[in-house]
Amino acid sequence: MDSSQSLVDTYLDRAVEEFDTNHLAPRLIRRLAEDVPGLFLSSALRHLKTTVKSNALRFLTTVAIRQEAMFEYLTSPHASSRDNAVNLFRRFLDIDPSFDVKLAERLPNRRESNLLDALDSIHTTRALDILDQTSRGRRLLPILGHLPGYRDNRISAKATLFVGRRIQNPLWTRKQLVQPDQRVRANAVESLWGLDSPAAVDLLEECAGDVNNRVLGNSLLGLHLLGRSEVERRVFALSETGKYEFRSTAAWILGKMSGEECIHRLTLLVKDDHPQVRSTALRALIEIRRAIARTPQAVAARAAHADAEAAARAVETALQSIQEDPGRTAIDVRLDGASFGAAYTVVRSRGR
Repeated sequence: MDSSQSLVDTYLDRAVEEFDTNHLAPRLIRRLAEDVPGLFLSSALRHLKTTVKSNALRFLTTVAIRQEAMFEYLTSPHASSRDNAVNLFRRFLDIDPSFDVKLAERLPNRRESNLLDALDSIHTTRALDILDQTSRGRRLLPILGHLPGYRDNRISAKATLFVGRRIQNPLWTRKQLVQPDQRVRANAVESLWGLDSPAAVDLLEECAGDVNNRVLGNSLLGLHLLGRSEVERRVFALSETGKYEFRSTAAWILGKMSGEECIHRLTLLVKDDHPQVRSTALRALIEIRRAIARTPQAVAARAAHADAEAAARAVETALQSIQEDPGRTAIDVRLDGASFGAAYTVVRSRGR
C-alpha cells in the first residue's frame, strides 16, 4: 500500500473509532477530506462499504457524499463489487433521498447534450445496475426512459432491464424483442419475471422456443418463478441438447431452481465435454451450497464456534503484521489534525 494512503487510513481509523468520545474527530475527518480528497475518499470507502450503522459512519457519509469524485468511485467496477456499491449507495440515500435522481442525471440525457459531463459507458452500466437494485417505483423513468434505445448496446441492455422492470408491460417487452442485440432481448424478457398475467405467460411461452439461449433461458426461468411445474422437465431436456450454449444455460437455470434432482443433473454437467458448461455447472453448485449455508439451521450450527474462530483469526493477523513490519514506528495521531500535515509531508518525501 502507498505510504501516504496508509497514513490517511491511520488517521481516519482513529477518528471513526473515537467519534463518539472525542469532539475533535469530526474536525479531523473534514480536514482529511479538504486536504487530501482522493486519499480520503479511498480510505472512507473502506468503512462505508459495510452495512454497519453508527454516528461516525453517518457523519463520514455526509462528508464523502460531497466529494467531486464520488460518482466515479461509486460506479467504477474496478473500485468495488456490485454488492458493495449497492450498500454504499443505500447509505447515500439515507443521507440524501434524492441521490438516485442526482446519479441518474449523470447518465446521457435524451438530447445527448451532457455527454462531456456524463459518465462513460462502463460507469453508466454500473450506475444503471445500482439504480435497478435501489431506486423503487417509476420516479426515474422521465430521466432514463430513453436509454433502452441508446446507441451503446451495453447501456441499452441495462436500461431495458431497468425500465422494463418498472413498466412490466408485455406489449412494451414485445417491441424490444425486435432489437438485434441479444442482451437487450434477454433483458426485456427478464423484466417480465413475476408478472402473472395471461399476456405475460403467453410471451414467455413464445420466447421459450427462441433461437437465442439467453432469451430462451430467461423465459424458462420466468415460467418457473410463476410456478409452472413442467419447466423442470424442459430444463432437464435442455441440459442434454447438442449445443453447448444451451447446456450451459440449462446449468444456470438448474442452479436457480435447486432441488435434489437439479443438483444431480449439475453433478453430471460438471463432467461435460465443453469447458463453459462445466464452469457454469460448477458455479451453480457453489451458489446452491452457499444458499444452503445461509439457512437458519446452518447459521445456528456455526454460531457455537464463531467466537473461537474470530479470536484465532485476530491472533493470526496480529502475528502476521508483526512479522511483515517488526520495526515500524508508531504514528503520532492527534485528532486536532496538528500532526497530520507534518506526518503527511514526511511520508510523501520518503515516497519520492
